[in-house]
Amino acid sequence: MQGKLRLAVALATWMVVSAAGLAARGAEVPRRDESPPPKAPQVVWEVQGKKFVVRVDGSGQVLAVGLPEDSAFGDDMGTIEAPIQPTLTGLGSEHFVSASALAQKAKQFDDGLYAAVELAAQNGLGKFPGKRLLLREVGTRLARLPADQPGQPGSIVLAAGRLARLDLPLKGRVQATMDATLRDFLADELRSKPLGFYTWSNDLRAIFQQDRLLQTELKGRSGIAAVVEALAADSQSRAAYESYLRLTEKLTNPLAHPDLRPLVEQAAAGRFEAPEDKVHFFPPSVSHEGALVMRLFGDRPIPEGFNLADALIERVRSGEIELEPKENSGWYDYQTWALEPLIVPERMPEHEHLELNDEYRKQLVELFKGILTLTRETHVKQLEIPAPAAAAPGDDDPEPRETIFVGPQLTVEPLPAMYLRRAVGYHFVRTVLEETFGADAITKMHRMTARGPVAIDLAGELDQMHALFHGAYVASSRQMGIEVQGEAADADASALLAWARDIAIDADMGQDARAMVPVFYDQMRKKTKVWVFLGWSAKPVTVHFAKQPEFEVLGTDGKKATGRLPEVLFTSGYYALAYPVSAEVYVTRLMNRDEFRRHCDRYKTRAAILKNLR
Repeated sequence: MQGKLRLAVALATWMVVSAAGLAARGAEVPRRDESPPPKAPQVVWEVQGKKFVVRVDGSGQVLAVGLPEDSAFGDDMGTIEAPIQPTLTGLGSEHFVSASALAQKAKQFDDGLYAAVELAAQNGLGKFPGKRLLLREVGTRLARLPADQPGQPGSIVLAAGRLARLDLPLKGRVQATMDATLRDFLADELRSKPLGFYTWSNDLRAIFQQDRLLQTELKGRSGIAAVVEALAADSQSRAAYESYLRLTEKLTNPLAHPDLRPLVEQAAAGRFEAPEDKVHFFPPSVSHEGALVMRLFGDRPIPEGFNLADALIERVRSGEIELEPKENSGWYDYQTWALEPLIVPERMPEHEHLELNDEYRKQLVELFKGILTLTRETHVKQLEIPAPAAAAPGDDDPEPRETIFVGPQLTVEPLPAMYLRRAVGYHFVRTVLEETFGADAITKMHRMTARGPVAIDLAGELDQMHALFHGAYVASSRQMGIEVQGEAADADASALLAWARDIAIDADMGQDARAMVPVFYDQMRKKTKVWVFLGWSAKPVTVHFAKQPEFEVLGTDGKKATGRLPEVLFTSGYYALAYPVSAEVYVTRLMNRDEFRRHCDRYKTRAAILKNLR
């Protein structure tokens, strides 16, 4: 109950501040022209005819959303695969924003935000001292001690310092054990190969490898004691260590294994006893999917045909797994929770206004898998990789009745709960960043891209993303017949429509999102199970009124019309719906983004791409 109350407060708070914050900072949304922003949609709207106006009240309507059944083509009645594109360019319908388009925008922003935070956390910003300082101070103290064996706690921290490009005073045996530890780590591709946005620059590659090495389990009582004592000896180092772990717990998720904070506290109080193992300098973070595969197969072989994404969906639907964020949840939990409406739409507040056919429901499941793959890749460094075993008028009619057509008013795919939850996630991550670096500091940060930082500061872009997803929530709710009140609602819905109008000139929308991301390592098969995002495709979607809205006919003077009224006909809407193409497969070799995209370009189709992975 307390968790739900906290989320309700976060929702209410964000709705109040979102539009105000956007206006205060000045939204740098690309515009083709200086025309006024589109008018926010309303539950009651008007359709203009020649002599009459039809005022439609959508509050009682029910929209039926459907995709056609998959068909077989060709002489052998085999299925011809839908073409896959690396980007969304040219896919979808004009004046209709799919959830995939919003997911693409979010993916580019989330990667860039995380990259900016990684650089700030490494070098220090605002009130956060930085991991370089931490590793320099702790490494200098460890370098003075007798050498331990390769792979022992001290050599792990010193090797991480080398990856951070620190000039530590290493000599003789200490240098040799550090070198051996680093060689062994770099030879293990599953642990050390930079993935995701970490390939954008040498600095990000180094951060990936440094922190992955520091996720290694520490073993050996004397070595653990030496690291703990080095942390406890310097208050600034200890503060940096504790601050960074708090950041990772909130930026991704709670830690999967014990860290050194309790031991450092004991050492500072003079009552310290080091354990033999099962602690980590920087532990990885948990996830629902990682915890599930360990619970199912932590001590037994994984059967043929097991699909982790399907198993996760099954348990969310049954209620065994609850995705609602808890008090200790991080951003990844919020992002996963935002996808829940795709797999249990019948539990969402908007379900009374929607009827979904089976094919569209299947497509929502694929959307869940595709967006979860993209989301996991953003957190690829920090997340744990577990290792389990109508009729025409007559000719004699002197004055034919006017016909006015009324169709669904959709400009965004009708998934309001998903959009609102994503907005809540951005409110959450902004709070995390302000607590870590300071409110003023994030106005000095800039989202990163593969080409470098964007012009607008991170605080301003967070306001834009808040407005975009809250606006999608407001617009889709109202267009379905659900009233959402408030000036912030109107402003954000207009912001969403303005972005949709100029979506073709948003540089984020043309970026390639294809990627491979590991989810667990199968010790029996000696293979890594990965989620792969292959690109985008499109299908036609039809929307019609399963229950028609109420309406009244007015004259052009705004008064109720009398006499011979027009014929009001309800029509369907037809859209091209972009959707992600993803899969879950075993591989023996991980590919970074560039390698995987070259593989996709070579093999083209989903079947060929997956068949030729190794």
